Amino acid sequence: MSLGKLMIGLNTRLIHVGKPSLQPPITAAEANNDFISSTKIESCFILSKSSSTEAEISSPSSTMANLKTAFLEARMTKKPPFTVEVANSPSVPGETIPRRSVRSPEKLLTSPDDANIATVFDIVKESARKYGDLRAVGSRKLIKTHHETKKVKKVVDGKVQEVDKNWTYFELSGYTYLNFKEYETLVLQLGSGLRKLGLQPHERVHLFASTSAHWLSMAHGAMSQSMAIVTAYDTLGEEGLRTSLVATKAKAIYLEPRLIKMFIKTLDHAKDIEYIIYNTDSETEIDEADLETLRKSHEHLTVLSYEDLRQTGAVDLVAPTPPKPEDLACIMYTSGSGGPPKGVELTHSNVVAAVAGADSSVGDYLGAGDTLLTYLPLAHIFEFVFENACLFWGGTMGYGSIRTLSQANCRNCKGDIEELQPTLLVGIPAVWEQVKKGIEAKVAAGSPLTKKIFWGAYAMKKFLMAKGLPGSAFLDILVFNKVKAATGGRLRFCMNGAAQVARETQLFISLAIAPMINGYGMTETSAMGALCNPGAWTVDAHGDIPATVEIKLVDFPDAGYFSTNTPRPQGEIWIRGPSVTQRYYQDEEQTKDAFEDGWFKTGDIGEWDENGHIKIIDRKKNLVKTLNGEYIALEKLESVYRSATVVANLCVYASITETNPIVIIVPAEPALIKLAESIGVEGHGIGDLVHDPKIQTEVLKQVQAIGRKAGLASMEIVTGVVLADEEWTPVNGLVTPTNKLNRRGLVEKYKTEIEAAYEAGKGR
Repeated sequence: MSLGKLMIGLNTRLIHVGKPSLQPPITAAEANNDFISSTKIESCFILSKSSSTEAEISSPSSTMANLKTAFLEARMTKKPPFTVEVANSPSVPGETIPRRSVRSPEKLLTSPDDANIATVFDIVKESARKYGDLRAVGSRKLIKTHHETKKVKKVVDGKVQEVDKNWTYFELSGYTYLNFKEYETLVLQLGSGLRKLGLQPHERVHLFASTSAHWLSMAHGAMSQSMAIVTAYDTLGEEGLRTSLVATKAKAIYLEPRLIKMFIKTLDHAKDIEYIIYNTDSETEIDEADLETLRKSHEHLTVLSYEDLRQTGAVDLVAPTPPKPEDLACIMYTSGSGGPPKGVELTHSNVVAAVAGADSSVGDYLGAGDTLLTYLPLAHIFEFVFENACLFWGGTMGYGSIRTLSQANCRNCKGDIEELQPTLLVGIPAVWEQVKKGIEAKVAAGSPLTKKIFWGAYAMKKFLMAKGLPGSAFLDILVFNKVKAATGGRLRFCMNGAAQVARETQLFISLAIAPMINGYGMTETSAMGALCNPGAWTVDAHGDIPATVEIKLVDFPDAGYFSTNTPRPQGEIWIRGPSVTQRYYQDEEQTKDAFEDGWFKTGDIGEWDENGHIKIIDRKKNLVKTLNGEYIALEKLESVYRSATVVANLCVYASITETNPIVIIVPAEPALIKLAESIGVEGHGIGDLVHDPKIQTEVLKQVQAIGRKAGLASMEIVTGVVLADEEWTPVNGLVTPTNKLNRRGLVEKYKTEIEAAYEAGKGR
């Protein structure tokens, strides 16, 4: 029987499967059984195309309850537009009229619960009151680290040889949980412990560690006593750590034991540090020798473990000193890829407004019983806001690690995803690319029939979603539930942040596993910019905007982006609202450059589409956030690669859907001819030599060697090369009259060659 015949009569578009379990996660098999059973006995309902702007579902029961327990589909079920112009706003030449979410057009939200929540500490207290004995946070214990040595092939002195390579694997326990009341108690004990050490309200605690329940509880503990936290990426390096410690005058630091050696190097400058609290909930084992070195070399410092701090605070508990909304909650340092890291001041009201914004976008779909796998850096604003939002929703957070997400790096245990079985998964583009490639590899390794069934089902589901037709639930049961089982079998939807994911990857994940939505924001806006409502699902834009900010587009004439462009207004994205910071920490110059009348100038170029979605299409500055979420500076790389002998002119290009840049080069013809002779390639000059694959490969090797010699990071090493066969001049429009690169024109001209260079790079 054909798939088409089997689908006749199926009319389920969004299946209500009942409240996700508050007990231990069910198995994938049980989830499938429940799913199949529910299609037989539950009343199904159709995603309607009602005339109401916020129309979502025609259902006999509560819309809110249905959304919080439903498995969603990758299609737009709400009726656009999703943003509207702010009423009575004056028209300003060179700008679009500001737009707000259609969910709150009259007023920007400042709190998810005006009556009870004004600070981050209020979120902890209110979640304990509302959700009590439900699971709040879960962690796994490191049982054992396994070390294995394997033989790998490597080119040594021009010859392929087998060499030894060491691999590390992790054996972990299952998840153990604290309920909301227990978590609040833990927070109060840690805050009390900080006070007993001698810290006072409004002093600062530096967090320099990996994401874990300990990290979040240390942050909340400090805030319970009106102390601000200072955050920096644990990958920021020695200089970044030193900068943040010295500038903020933090008195205490919470850090990973593996970072102690780096931390010691900063102490000659970081004179305000008095207390070191080391994590005991890490995927790496504690080296007692490092702790002893720290104690002996700096005897004036107090060194204690996280558990020591908790126990100290638990005895004769010091009552909390609740912060005020206007108090500083966090100084969050950016990654620093465009220069020295900048400290962003965020108040409690900023963070609470961001939680309100997240709630306005996805809160209707999440609640008690949902489970979130948390593994992204908590030093990143998106993760910090979302984990606080998860507490507000009453969801369960299970902490994991990027290294243990799958079973590939585990021994005698499941990876974090299969062990936790989350209903919501937040990731970055690099993670989603790995998931997609992993699925494709497994399909490719199957029989011809398996491949035909999978890709046939995928094409059919894609068609059904695009046309708004029923039948996808059957395809899930027949084919895709086996794929979903790899993520625990319970995912309802997933989110992408940090950088733009490739359109095809978003579509693939959305169809094969669960609908993926996009988020867009930055530290300065407390992660608020765009966060797509699942009912407004799209792969063609970032999505609608949270109800806590408003956005306008401002002309950027240099690149031809104008608010009057048709059919879509374009310009630099400016964001304003209660989640937006007012300043950088101790940096008036950059504050003055980045902020104007409460608006934050993002440097990103965007456009409004016909649905009222915001789409990021370019970067104002020559900083590009690549697939792994890291920025690279194009002009910096050009200054390095320009030293290659074969280069006359060049333009580095980085796609936001790739991990590395490529370089477009106008060769110096004499050097090109000499290069050709040295590798035995015959030719006459630029006209024919630039198209020879051997020449292209050799030029790529040379510029890569230049980059490595200059100490560029791995993400800054070009992965492909395009050789141009003509000079770039103002006449042909590829450079400006002042000889600056016309990046937009270059990318347009060499679009096909750029795509080919990236494809060739993937095969190397």
